[in-house]
Amino acid sequence: MGRMHAHASDHEDAVQEHRPPRVIVAEDDPDVRQLVTVAFRGLGYDVVEARSGSELLDELGDGLLYGDPAGKPDVIISDIRMPGLTGMEVLAGLRQADWPTVIVLMTAFSDRETREEAARLGADAFFEKPFEIDDLMTVVVNMTPNTPRPKRRGKDRVH
Repeated sequence: MGRMHAHASDHEDAVQEHRPPRVIVAEDDPDVRQLVTVAFRGLGYDVVEARSGSELLDELGDGLLYGDPAGKPDVIISDIRMPGLTGMEVLAGLRQADWPTVIVLMTAFSDRETREEAARLGADAFFEKPFEIDDLMTVVVNMTPNTPRPKRRGKDRVH
């Protein structure tokens, strides 16, 4: 089982009661992206998918360019190794721009230096593949107030 690393987030409470939490899932592996997307849609999240770091930035759109808070997702779940921009580069850019969005990184290629760099750049949580989808759901739900608690799904595992 993969290890999970998380720390408390100081992000502002962007979740508003009139809309579901918005999450962007950035992952180049279509099977992993689909598993994560289906899991969070099942919780009532508004999920947007991105196949690369560049697509993730495209999805952020005006929120990134003009500071539009309506364009900011509540959570970004991103693989580290993707075509174009990496999840680590996106994390660094968003934190440099003072975005409080919860950012969860995941990777199959982890070492101590990678985990330390993610923490230094401001990742709210870090998952090493493989990991249980329930663990990811629990961490994200705990970081996004006013969302339903996930039911244990059992055997779904991210590889």
